[in-house]
Amino acid sequence: MPKPTATAGRESRRRPRIRLRLRTVLVLVCLIVLALPVAGLQVLRIYESVLLRQTESNLIGQAAWLTASFRAALAAASGELPTDYGTPRREPVLVPSGPVLDFADAEVLPPLPETRLAATPVPWTARIGATLQSVLDDAQATSRTAVRVVDAAGAVIATTEDDLGASLHHIDEVGMALAGHGDSRLRGIAGNAPGMAWLSRGTAVEVFVSRPVVIGERIAGAVLLARKPPTIVETLYRQRALLLQGATVVFGVVVAIALVAARALVLPIQRLSRGAGRLSRGETRRFERGRPYRVLEIAELADSVETMAAKLQQRSAYVRSLARHVSHEFKTPIAAVRGAVELLRDHLADMTAAERERFLDNVAADIERLDHLTLRLLELANVDMAEASDEVTDVLAAARAIGHDMLHVGSGEATARIAATSITAVLRNLMDNAKQHGASRVDVCAARNGGEVDIRVADNGTGISAGNRARVFEPFFTTRRERGGTGLGLAITQSLVQQAGGSIELAPSETGAAFRIVLPAGPEDP
Repeated sequence: MPKPTATAGRESRRRPRIRLRLRTVLVLVCLIVLALPVAGLQVLRIYESVLLRQTESNLIGQAAWLTASFRAALAAASGELPTDYGTPRREPVLVPSGPVLDFADAEVLPPLPETRLAATPVPWTARIGATLQSVLDDAQATSRTAVRVVDAAGAVIATTEDDLGASLHHIDEVGMALAGHGDSRLRGIAGNAPGMAWLSRGTAVEVFVSRPVVIGERIAGAVLLARKPPTIVETLYRQRALLLQGATVVFGVVVAIALVAARALVLPIQRLSRGAGRLSRGETRRFERGRPYRVLEIAELADSVETMAAKLQQRSAYVRSLARHVSHEFKTPIAAVRGAVELLRDHLADMTAAERERFLDNVAADIERLDHLTLRLLELANVDMAEASDEVTDVLAAARAIGHDMLHVGSGEATARIAATSITAVLRNLMDNAKQHGASRVDVCAARNGGEVDIRVADNGTGISAGNRARVFEPFFTTRRERGGTGLGLAITQSLVQQAGGSIELAPSETGAAFRIVLPAGPEDP
């Protein structure tokens, strides 16, 4: 049976330039879907830190305004202010120039400790505190900031809370401010954390900013401000229009991913399934690909289905042709045997011995032809069903091993990937074919040509006419049927060569017939 070749139009068919593996497509889809919530959460985390820094920045601005107000009040009371009031500076004042807090690395300290009782402030300090208190009361109506102003001893002289006159000297932020160091810290809130703390870290913390009040070379007091940063929920509610736009974009991305996955995977698989179904139901004789497949595995599967369909159609055509030829080849001798048997049955008593012998010889000849046809058909079937062999054989050595007088083999060696029994059968079939056409000499030569072995088998017989050259490899085609030819020798030869991955063709020749065989070459000697 001739082996199917690649579809002629496959190489010229337009293919997509980029093909992704199915595994790559699935991984990309999963990563993109996974990245959406992760990216959203990361954006919320970053935005939460932005809110924290905005809160700290606002508190720093308010602290600068309060320290300036405190210094102005102290300057106004300079006549009552003792010359040694405050704490001398022992080192330069250290105050951060801007926001420093970040949820990524900032430590959350315990809630603010309870206040302690303080000594009764001097009258002039109380008057300064009263002046600042009026300012804080006015600002408290529009600010959620908790403000405490302490004197040089750490006593609260103005506050928005319920701790006027209490001592805050034991609190780290106040102690550091009275030592000349400004600071920003995060502290947890007292009591149980709000239920939304898992979503927004800002719901369970407060931002504390402390700044010293410096006059000349002395520290006259400090300010301590605290505020809870805005929560993600509050901020998102205020920005609900933008949030809706973002949700729309995310929804669009998810829909786009679904459409891409459907177009790249689901629809091509469905189209491939429909094409295979039509092929299996016999609605079509060839696999129709339609649009090109952009996923590598699906494209390879389509190629395999198309090749399989072509092979099945070729095998089906081969079986139909073989059945037709077998029926024709067997019909003639069977009819002759049947006719001879009927004549012998009806006229056996009236026939002479010579006539009976002639009829019996005809029956024996027809039976022998049927037997020969059966053996050749079995040989052809065995060749078609055999698997390719990885055996490497020296073609010229195999030709010399045949040892026939009419076979003349060239010198050297040529190793090819073909079983020794197969190349021997090929050469014997070609030699028998040459002998039947009156040849007395068959020349075999071979040479390696890159990754192939080129073999030429030529004889000096009568040759093949121009009208028959195109049909020499067709099963049951023979010009010597009356001499017992079956027309299967060259068909078997072609199947043996193609089974080894090679090809055979009728080559031009001045006398006789010449065949060119090309086989895959074996490994070269080092």
